[in-house]
Amino acid sequence: MALSRRAWVAAGLAARLLMLAVLAMAVQSRYSNKVRYDFKGAGYDNELQSYTYAVVAAAVGMAGSLLQIPVAVYLLCKSKRMTPSTLILDASTYADIVVTAVLASGVGAGFAATGELLYYMEHACSPWKDDATKDLKSYFRKANIATGFLLIGMVLSLCAAVVSVRLRVRASDDVDDA
Repeated sequence: MALSRRAWVAAGLAARLLMLAVLAMAVQSRYSNKVRYDFKGAGYDNELQSYTYAVVAAAVGMAGSLLQIPVAVYLLCKSKRMTPSTLILDASTYADIVVTAVLASGVGAGFAATGELLYYMEHACSPWKDDATKDLKSYFRKANIATGFLLIGMVLSLCAAVVSVRLRVRASDDVDDA
């Protein structure tokens, strides 16, 4: 049984709303992750550029989702009365693809940085005491939680992109049939 256009639009709206919430959790969990020791005083900065990039990717994803939600609500309200504009659907599709690519690169940067640093800390000697090393390892392991939320957001963005493409294809089929 095929889903109606309204069901597809509702699924895309749900994916975008859920993506917005998950990406907000990623940003919140990233900034609530703290270390107890003063590593900057020892000449080490545990705030990695990769983590900053992951937060920027989450912010781009949230902005893209916020911009797409009014379009989805408009399509949901107008879906019974008229065929949606292909221009709106094109913009929605391309925006979803760009947001998905940015989130995927943020996920890669976050997991790669964490994996490399944990590998280094577990297989090389640490210049700090055991307590400080455990604290830093805990910090990087908790960073995986934020990156995991970013991964979930990326999957939801991919789902929204599939919905956008499906709606765009159906709209072009309706235009060709007329």
